[in-house]
Amino acid sequence: MAKCYPIEIIDSTESILYYPKEFGQKDFREVAFGSLCIDTIAKPQPSNKHKISVSKTLKDQLHIPNIPLKLYLFERDQTLFIGPIIGIFTAGFTTYPQSPIGNRSYSFSKLISGYERIGVLPVIFGIQHIDWKKGLIDGFFFHEGEWRRLEVPIPNVIYDRLPNRKVENLQMIQELKSKLAEEYIIPWYNPGFFNKLDIYKKLVKRRESAQYLPKTIPFHNINSLKQMLEEFGYVYVKPINGSLGKGVLQIRQTNDNKYYCRYRDEEGNNRLMKIASIPGIIQRLFSKGEHEKYIIQQGISLMEVNHHFADFRIHTNKGLDGEWKVTAIGCKVAGDGSPTTHLYSGGSVLTLEEIFPVKEIRTEKLKHLVAAVIRLSKDLEKQFDGVLAEIGFDIGMDEKGNIWMFEANSKPGRAIFSHPKIRRYERYTHRLVLSYAVHLTEQVIRTPEKFFHDLVLQ
Repeated sequence: MAKCYPIEIIDSTESILYYPKEFGQKDFREVAFGSLCIDTIAKPQPSNKHKISVSKTLKDQLHIPNIPLKLYLFERDQTLFIGPIIGIFTAGFTTYPQSPIGNRSYSFSKLISGYERIGVLPVIFGIQHIDWKKGLIDGFFFHEGEWRRLEVPIPNVIYDRLPNRKVENLQMIQELKSKLAEEYIIPWYNPGFFNKLDIYKKLVKRRESAQYLPKTIPFHNINSLKQMLEEFGYVYVKPINGSLGKGVLQIRQTNDNKYYCRYRDEEGNNRLMKIASIPGIIQRLFSKGEHEKYIIQQGISLMEVNHHFADFRIHTNKGLDGEWKVTAIGCKVAGDGSPTTHLYSGGSVLTLEEIFPVKEIRTEKLKHLVAAVIRLSKDLEKQFDGVLAEIGFDIGMDEKGNIWMFEANSKPGRAIFSHPKIRRYERYTHRLVLSYAVHLTEQVIRTPEKFFHDLVLQ
């Protein structure tokens, strides 16, 4: 495993780097920083100094920025690599120096705040910040309470934080991803947005994960809804590509074959409507053909907290060792009359201690929840075209204690971190998101041919 060292700049006109003695005597001919590689001299430290000492000349050649840095050393053949540089790729930049990424600037500043302790250099950039001729990006970095621009080499790895599907599907974004993969062999982690039906189809093939899945089908026509209501009596209708609980309907069939529909209207009010027939549901609640953009999911009788149904948001991440871990759990409790537990619909967040105050019960419930989401994370990764390092799951527990996965998100929201006792776990998720880049960088350096195959040839 690679090791991390502070970087110091020494006043020398010679292009040279000194690395800690413990790294060993090696015949290095090149030093790389990000995607930039320079022919230079690299020698062991003349003393027992546990630092990477870089001459000012080499610093300028490599475009190492003037900020406190602690980075890893990797090696392959006769090249010494310093890094990683993590490119956090997004869109929606503004011209305001104090909020260069608009209202997301604060969340990005929190994400990268622990960069030095982790041993990475994260730079936020968009397609307009790349200088292909020089092989550099002129991105954004948050340090000492303010945003600043940093010009650094094209990164080792890229963490995808595009804001929505519309931007992601732009041709110029797709061309950019192909160029970086084919010409630079740069892996992206957490690319794209999950599609609810696609996720169901992938996981239902995996025996151990299939047990956690409520039946889900596409909303083709009246018969689709009729079939599911006859089978379960209670269903959810959700946009295939929706988020935050927007557009979700809860539909229950009564004994006299009438239908109660709960939903949130365009003004943000929770509504309950009684409708006499299934054709009436489609006519009243969907524009012509709009239902085909939805899925129908088996309804589950969930556990209740204070007479309101509840589920869990669970975050999983891969970190420095490349293994999946549960990083945060919060219980979401539905608001009055809400079809979902989302805060957007009036829901609230509680801790496991608040809903399971008895330690023995809490420990048992936690064990089953953790086992389920780790299994789901591993199976989803196997079925996913790309590199996954972060997933947000919406998990339910029914009245018998059975576990159900309702949704998986590749760019999970942060609503549960509004709870003061869960907030500290947000920093843990940030740490793992960034430290995973170290693992991924080392894999690319050691086996570039594998990543070329995975990124380009498949």
